[in-house]
Amino acid sequence: MAEYPKHVPKGVSDEHPVVFLHGWCGDVDEVEPLRAALPDRLLALPWMPAPGSFDLESWPEPDDRSPEAAQEVMKAHAATVLDQVRRAILDAGFTGATLVGHSMGGGMACVLAADPELAVERVVLLDSSTPMPSDRRDSQIAKMVEWVDRAATASRLVAQAAWIAEASSWVPDLFSLEDQGPVRMTIERRFLFAPVVEAAMTMGGAVQWPINESLESLGCDIHCLAGNPARMPVDAMRSLRPDARIEVLEDTGHYVHRFAAERTCEWLGGILAASPRA
Repeated sequence: MAEYPKHVPKGVSDEHPVVFLHGWCGDVDEVEPLRAALPDRLLALPWMPAPGSFDLESWPEPDDRSPEAAQEVMKAHAATVLDQVRRAILDAGFTGATLVGHSMGGGMACVLAADPELAVERVVLLDSSTPMPSDRRDSQIAKMVEWVDRAATASRLVAQAAWIAEASSWVPDLFSLEDQGPVRMTIERRFLFAPVVEAAMTMGGAVQWPINESLESLGCDIHCLAGNPARMPVDAMRSLRPDARIEVLEDTGHYVHRFAAERTCEWLGGILAASPRA
């Protein structure tokens, strides 16, 4: 395992636990570059559904459904994912934690933080797609419905082959020119070989989470680190939450914690060392 820079402020202690939520098609090992800034009391949760876990027999047929039927199935699927993560946090005794979420994991963090039972201390968003723009939401639902339709009418294998071919064209948009090397290859492979049905069901449902409503209602501190080029709509975040503390890292893309690990650790360590807003 690679050695990451040690930037652990004296104020970081196990009195302030952290829950890390990776992004869509990610995994828990994405927390490793941040370990230097995190307390020992850390919960990194894998939340992407397993391959084959969604039963295509329950998918409404394209020629025999209302316009909203497929969208509602995706919404229910993602609600189950969210509830499983919520239950895992409670079962692990991580109430009162700081939620650190990357990408769609940040959207999940916002929704979970609105749950009073979790008593979230603060939310840290790593180039998260929050707030969720309505046009992005609608386009993602439409695209993901098409993928599940393809798997249901042709086969998972046919849909997976098409997914791999198409993902090769949009995955590079997640990176800056400086984001190169084995880490990038690992991320790209995860997108390409993510199980198409479960990946599509999760994205199509996750964009329907009440992300914006939850974000607007939060009473805890909100810290944001955006890449450039970024997925986070920074201007929209500033408009919705003028109190959010936002920084932008130049010369790195969507994976700020992977390609700018040292700078991200310094930033995150400072947040965790400070007392949250009362």
